[in-house]
Amino acid sequence: MKSKVIKHIVLVLLFVLILVFISQAAPKTMTPTETINESIRVLEEMSASGDSGAFGALLKEAKGIAIFPSIIKIGIGVGGQYGKGIIFRKDSKTRIWYGPAFVKIKSISAGPQIGSQSVALVLVIYNERGMEGFMEDNFTLGGSASIAAGPLGRSLSADTDYKLKASIYSYSISKGAYIGVYLQGSVIEEDD
Repeated sequence: MKSKVIKHIVLVLLFVLILVFISQAAPKTMTPTETINESIRVLEEMSASGDSGAFGALLKEAKGIAIFPSIIKIGIGVGGQYGKGIIFRKDSKTRIWYGPAFVKIKSISAGPQIGSQSVALVLVIYNERGMEGFMEDNFTLGGSASIAAGPLGRSLSADTDYKLKASIYSYSISKGAYIGVYLQGSVIEEDD
């Protein structure tokens, strides 16, 4: 009987702790213009990095790019993430970029994880398979199109990256403390 009461108190305390994390990490609602401006800021920050050469080279050959300026991740055993962003598509013949289209990313996970974190995420869509995935109503990362951490370094050489076999490469900038980050299975869908 006593152990049931203790378990109940622990569950209530965990629930309160989750509410505190959510209230502190709740994403600010951004207008479309603010989302675009924040996305530009994220790209500028990533491009200014000392090891951004591979990122730039990958982007030159990309079929598209998705930018999420602020994804909020929260977890205590059970976690979730949510954020809004934009996507651009590059015409392979004219090499002109088209967009933006507004999208959102979300996922729920279970397992060893704790904390809250804000992440700026850039997904470089490297091939047609990756771009086709983004055209679906509900696109799951790691499902029909593979995802990998983007190569880093001052240049992109053949031996740097796994021979560029993934459909999508991810780059991120994090703020906060979170243990247990995982993108596979995140769903991306059109933002109304």
